[in-house]
Amino acid sequence: MKRLAWIDTAKGIGIFLVVWGHFYASDTLKIVIYGFHMPLFFFLSGYLDKVREIPLLPFLKKKSKQLLLPFFIFQILTFAIVNGLSLVGSKQLYAPLATQFSQFFFLQGDVGFNTPLWFLVVLFSVEIVFYLCTRYIKKGQWLVIAILFVAAFLLSRNEGVRVIFGLQILPVSVLFYYVGFQWKVWQILERKSWNHWYIILLGVIAYLCTVFYLNAGQVVGFRSNNVGNFFIFVVGALLGIFIFCLICKKIGKSKIWELFGRNSLIIMGTHYFFLIFFANVWKFSTQETLSSAYPIWITLAMTLFAFCIYYICFRFIAVLRKRKS
Repeated sequence: MKRLAWIDTAKGIGIFLVVWGHFYASDTLKIVIYGFHMPLFFFLSGYLDKVREIPLLPFLKKKSKQLLLPFFIFQILTFAIVNGLSLVGSKQLYAPLATQFSQFFFLQGDVGFNTPLWFLVVLFSVEIVFYLCTRYIKKGQWLVIAILFVAAFLLSRNEGVRVIFGLQILPVSVLFYYVGFQWKVWQILERKSWNHWYIILLGVIAYLCTVFYLNAGQVVGFRSNNVGNFFIFVVGALLGIFIFCLICKKIGKSKIWELFGRNSLIIMGTHYFFLIFFANVWKFSTQETLSSAYPIWITLAMTLFAFCIYYICFRFIAVLRKRKS
């Protein structure tokens, strides 16, 4: 229970960082957050994975319900909203139908306006690969991981390239998922020798040096393989994940972060709608369009506003469920 509690905290704080990075964050803030935040969620998914003797078809059915069904639900909601607003504002669709069809089904590496949804499809592919490896390759898994590492490195050289279902980042995503699984097996994060604040402080300093200096201040674009030096990116991401998890273990059980962590899928699939809200409020108030980046206190205020709305909604839903039960 204690381990699961800190993981819910990690998911909650992690999704907060994701949203903060998307809300007009400066490059400096993005360097810090983007250096590890998407690898973190693949890592946590691997950490929570359990090798089960389940046939392939039931496994695919289960994962489709958990990942692909939410993807299409959020896509339907997104396309309805953006097209509705576009029809009201300009009396035309926000993009040609052929483009929207491709985006809706993630056929050319782009999912449309609600870009964070790519994660669900890639995670679905990652879990299939991991399932096949653990079920049918009992020996020599290290060779598969080595091949994936080489593939991830080679693909990272093609920066900006996006292909169907986000397969260009499948190898590197599997690597972080596998690391999460293995760290759980090896109990890396359970070692008491890490349970010191000076370790965390040194780790934070090392991480900042890695992302700002060793990787030359690269604003990582994980989905497009824009990671700078691949090897330094991997080291920095693992270092960031390690320190972040230690901090979350220090925090332990937190009702508010647990609430956000357990609803991280909903937050991930809906927080881009706040961008529409912010853009319209700003234009109505100032007659100007929003810039691409703002000072940290403004972006933090936007993020806190969104999470206050989420908190009210989640608590309201919890009260309704409690009354029905």
